[in-house]
Amino acid sequence: DSIAEYIKEERDVLFLRGLDKGQEKTEERIVRNLLSKMSLSFEQIADIAGTTVDFVKSVHKQLTDK
Repeated sequence: DSIAEYIKEERDVLFLRGLDKGQEKTEERIVRNLLSKMSLSFEQIADIAGTTVDFVKSVHKQLTDK
C-alpha cells in the first residue's frame, strides 16, 4: 500500500511549504538575473517576475552587500 492513498498533496502542510520555498527560490533567481543583466527599474522587475518591489529591493541589497 502507498501512503499517497491517504494524503492529498493539496492539503499536506509540509508539501505546500516546500512548494512555496521552491517558488521563492525561482523568483529570486529570476530577479537576480534581471538585476544583473537588464537596465530595468525595481517596479519593472517586480512586474516581470510576478513579485513585489520590496522583494526585488531585498534581492538587490543582497547582491550589493557582497
